[in-house]
Amino acid sequence: MKAYKLHAPKSFGNLLPGEYDEPPVFDNEVKIAVKAVSLNFRDWALASGTLSYPGEKLPFIPFSDASGEVIATGSKVKHLKIGDRVAVNFFPDWHSGPYSAQKTRFALGGTRDGVLAEQVVFEEESVVRIPDTLSYAEAATFPCAAVTAWHALAVEAQLKPGDTILLLGTGGVSVFGLQIAKMFGAKVIITSGSEEKLARAAAMGADHTINYKEENWQGQVKALTGGKGVNYILDVVGHLTDSLNLTKSGGTIFLIGMVGGPEKENDSPNMRQVTLRRLRLQGIYVGSADMLKEVYKAFSANKIKPVIDKTFTFSQVKEALTYMGNGSHFGKIVVNI
Repeated sequence: MKAYKLHAPKSFGNLLPGEYDEPPVFDNEVKIAVKAVSLNFRDWALASGTLSYPGEKLPFIPFSDASGEVIATGSKVKHLKIGDRVAVNFFPDWHSGPYSAQKTRFALGGTRDGVLAEQVVFEEESVVRIPDTLSYAEAATFPCAAVTAWHALAVEAQLKPGDTILLLGTGGVSVFGLQIAKMFGAKVIITSGSEEKLARAAAMGADHTINYKEENWQGQVKALTGGKGVNYILDVVGHLTDSLNLTKSGGTIFLIGMVGGPEKENDSPNMRQVTLRRLRLQGIYVGSADMLKEVYKAFSANKIKPVIDKTFTFSQVKEALTYMGNGSHFGKIVVNI
């Protein structure tokens, strides 16, 4: 089979395709012919060498999100069969229940071989059927970004009508966050540095759009909330000072990513606000296979499609990563295998 492996030292130039033996299938495992993979900012950071995991071993197969067709099953597989359309969970050992360090010790495309290959093998419990309403490309966008947004807004926040959400940017997590928030009847404020992207977000139901390149965009958030701030923030940027200032007393900041780089110079978060205003800081690191099932079911029942910005071929993986890195995408980037 064909697969990409990331070699040392990490760089796009050392992300190389090659021919490898097909993986064997044992006991409770299934073999999947991969049809599509989607990219996350994490994949760009790992491939470019700006992110590393403790103990990672090169070379490894990168990327975490894939959909495909089951083409072989082990002797102890009970619930899946050849021909099933499936996706793989980001954490192969987090099947259900609450977070634990044991369940999240292996993350695909980082601390374990990922899915940028023509065939992959996983335990049955790590694999989820995809709805008939979704194509392979659409289904491949869910395992990381959609599960992350679902974990924060549906599982942790338990959103209700009237709640106000601030979404930072228009990448995969934020656009899924917009769709999920509107599903629950919440109000959405979303930011971007692109007027075109803000127009697209408004067309999808965002209640208010703000260009963060404008002076005092934070003041606009406060004005839109009567000076109180929002109930919830999906913070994929990592600038905690802004998030602390823009969250309503008793509200929650979901810390998800660091795509904004370090905090502004001479600007450190005033952590006393957490105590004085009863704020909650909640880290979100993707989620379980059960959460993947739930978000698939919700999108299918509500007849909602994920947003795919651009699609690439298997030979264009480096071009796809470059496109991810320049930040011009709205929603998800997909590579068809």
